[in-house]
Amino acid sequence: MNTVLDKDFGRLYFDNVWTGLCEVALFGRSLEVELVVQTFDGDPISESQRYAYREFELSKISIGLQVEQAVFNYYTDRVEEFRTCFDADEVDFKAPKVRTVRDMENLVTLRRVKVMSAFEPDARQIGFIFDALFDSQLGVGVLVTNGVVEVVDVQDFLLG
Repeated sequence: MNTVLDKDFGRLYFDNVWTGLCEVALFGRSLEVELVVQTFDGDPISESQRYAYREFELSKISIGLQVEQAVFNYYTDRVEEFRTCFDADEVDFKAPKVRTVRDMENLVTLRRVKVMSAFEPDARQIGFIFDALFDSQLGVGVLVTNGVVEVVDVQDFLLG
């Protein structure tokens, strides 16, 4: 396993994928989570990935608020569907009806932030990968492109 001290990402480890740590504040919690910088076939980290991470670092609060709102909207749009997956004794714990973004605090857990290797040259993409109590198999993924939430769905679109 190789270790480098990168000027943008800090300490990174390479074992077929670049990983490190990232501090994020979401849903009233300050977290240190895994940071993944996606590269393919031994390619170096691209300049657009560096720009994406710098943009994220400079705009953590506003991006975090967008991500929180996007997860809240995703959940509230599907809450009735999620509720059908649980027995009566667990539904109000695992898929409660929520009123505010802050109510999501115990329903999702951020596991990693992923600096994506974007296919479009000017795209700066950061993925947020969450475990979700209401969907323990698929979780939730949020893709931020150029500082704006672009996609919210089950997390597997960010895992490749």
